[in-house]
Amino acid sequence: MGRVRHSWREAFLSVLDESDPDKLPGRIEYAITALERRYAQWGSDPGTPAELTAIQKALSALARLMDEDLARYLDPPLTAAQEISDATRHNLAHELGHIRRLFLVLRS
Repeated sequence: MGRVRHSWREAFLSVLDESDPDKLPGRIEYAITALERRYAQWGSDPGTPAELTAIQKALSALARLMDEDLARYLDPPLTAAQEISDATRHNLAHELGHIRRLFLVLRS
């Protein structure tokens, strides 16, 4: 049986491909959820060091995207379609920090 392809990659790429600022927070949340699922599978389907490195790079890219791209939608002037609530931003940052810590544990 061949190696199972993990959906976190597709979820992450959907974030990078998203050009609609209204959809970006949802895409980020979906990618974080996919990474959490991959972490939960790690015990029964351990990844390679290369996959772990790719995951850590993806997590860093998501953090950078949140800091840079989402922040620009919080600066005035905002349109109703671009408004991202502080609670949404806080929740995404919290989830991302949590999953980053989980994968750092795998690295050690």
